[in-house]
Amino acid sequence: MSFLSDEILKGTDWQALERAVTRLISHCGWRNVIPIGRTGDKGGDILAVRPTNGSLRTWVVQVKAVTGGTYVGIGAVAEAISALSTYGAQSAAVATNGEFTKSAYMRRDELVKAGYDFRLWNGRFLRELLAKWPAQHPERKNLRPYQTQVVDSIISVMQRGRDRAHYIMATGLGKTVVAGEVVRRLFDSGCKTALVLCHNQDLALQLERAFWPHLNSSERTSIFFEGSPPHRPEGVTFGLYQTMQGYLSSVDACQYDIVIVDESHHALASGFLACIQHMTPRLLLGMTATPWRGDGDSIDRVFGPPVSRNSHVDGMAMGYLAEVDYRIFCDNINWAEIPHLASKSFSIRDLNKRLFLPQRDDAAVKQISNVMRQNAKPKLIVFSPSVTHAERFAGLLGSAGIPSKCVSGLDRPLRQKALMDFASDRLTALVGVDVLNEGIDLPDVNVLVFMRATHSRRIFVQQLGRGLRLANGKSKVVLVRDFWIHLIFIYIGPSREILSKS
Repeated sequence: MSFLSDEILKGTDWQALERAVTRLISHCGWRNVIPIGRTGDKGGDILAVRPTNGSLRTWVVQVKAVTGGTYVGIGAVAEAISALSTYGAQSAAVATNGEFTKSAYMRRDELVKAGYDFRLWNGRFLRELLAKWPAQHPERKNLRPYQTQVVDSIISVMQRGRDRAHYIMATGLGKTVVAGEVVRRLFDSGCKTALVLCHNQDLALQLERAFWPHLNSSERTSIFFEGSPPHRPEGVTFGLYQTMQGYLSSVDACQYDIVIVDESHHALASGFLACIQHMTPRLLLGMTATPWRGDGDSIDRVFGPPVSRNSHVDGMAMGYLAEVDYRIFCDNINWAEIPHLASKSFSIRDLNKRLFLPQRDDAAVKQISNVMRQNAKPKLIVFSPSVTHAERFAGLLGSAGIPSKCVSGLDRPLRQKALMDFASDRLTALVGVDVLNEGIDLPDVNVLVFMRATHSRRIFVQQLGRGLRLANGKSKVVLVRDFWIHLIFIYIGPSREILSKS
């Protein structure tokens, strides 16, 4: 038995097949595996990077589900070639649960002769490929000491008769790794079902991928959102509380042995809370990197006191997060305006509108160029105050010789292409407003630039976390912000103590 089950290979659920193929190539060593299949996917369903002969090769995979003995024809080959061009990939494949027509195989051979790296994967090949790999995912890692301590604490809570717990762990320290290992241990001790509740669809899909390294190839995952009801298979189910709320009357309170709430600071929303209060799992587990709420309420009243707190400062002290090299540059802002603004109740939009100048952007690009020349392999994320500013700033970086892309305002396939280009070193910089705050994993980022102000401690910490993960050859992240933002934090916001308190 495996996650590539007979039921999935019937082809009646094309989304399940897409996700199974995604998990398959992840299980077989591809990296940065991202499912992109949906309306407007430009002919591609999965993007991935595969190490090949010492370099990274980008792949695009088109997945075709067929039923009733139907064959996949030459049209699917054309779609995959189109996706190869759209996403700028170097290799392409069409995967199916069934079989291909003779003309599809002939077209593949023509493409290979013309120099394309193009593959056709039928159902039999998919089964055989998975069978060649061990049951354990190749990316399952040994826990760090502090992660082991958190997992042990959670298990100890259960052993003492409590049915709920939560932990706070800064971005980059592996809070999802801890949750995955908790599930692993409880599955090994007899639990069979787990539910991971989220507040948005992209996060649910990302969490499913993040859990795969902790699951054996025999353990299945499933999802529900966009109106589809929660399922009850053995394994781990990922879904949205907004969807589950509409099906609570049909959900058995004991349906899941384990319920995990990600980004648990959202759990106090009325709909989220209704879902949590409806269920009676053996363990209700909350996890977050940013527990602070604007309304002052505490998630402790749902999950109890946290079993562990690991902040950014803790992570740096332990050597598991990159050190922050804080750079401040000056410009020609009218500083006399700052105390005046501090006395007003201006919104972040007001502040950005009053203080952002084109000359300031030019000065910032010059400073960024200087910083990047000091880095052998710079990887940059810029946080902008608006989409218009992000587009303009990406253009300025490009003119300065820094390959850049604005990812705010793009449709999902093009945004995923930009992320893939960034991961495979074809882009050096990504510029965005809020789309880069959470739900992405880009450990190579070593330069962060803040071209915006924020009153939100949570948002700032999320954005800072984009650069704190360690990677090969990376020991620090350079954080660049200009003097006026620094003063805004001192005059107006509570964020001047973020690094010491987070």
